[in-house]
Amino acid sequence: MMVSIYDPDGNQAYGVITDVSVGGAKIVAGVGFPAGASLLLRIGFDPDAPYSTSGRVIWCQDQSDAKHRASFSHGIRFMITDPEQEERLRAILESPGFEQPVLPGQPVTASKSSSSG
Repeated sequence: MMVSIYDPDGNQAYGVITDVSVGGAKIVAGVGFPAGASLLLRIGFDPDAPYSTSGRVIWCQDQSDAKHRASFSHGIRFMITDPEQEERLRAILESPGFEQPVLPGQPVTASKSSSSG
């Protein structure tokens, strides 16, 4: 699932979400953002109506390979303050058609478990 990432200086990067919950996401991008950085995320759950939220980088790990291809994994905590925005995200994640994204080469785990919320 694609995500557009904007830093406070207006720089834009693109990444892929590899895990997502109401609290945050794991994002892989070709650019590393330092821990503590504030970001704006536009997540492509629905390409016609991206979900936008702010987030804070909790950790960043350089996973660049030997061929010098840049790859950084980030743990992002969503900074959602609007209850309606949180409810929209929860509805997306709990919808029957939603499945956690899987990157090529990652093992596929059992289907999502439902929460009693």
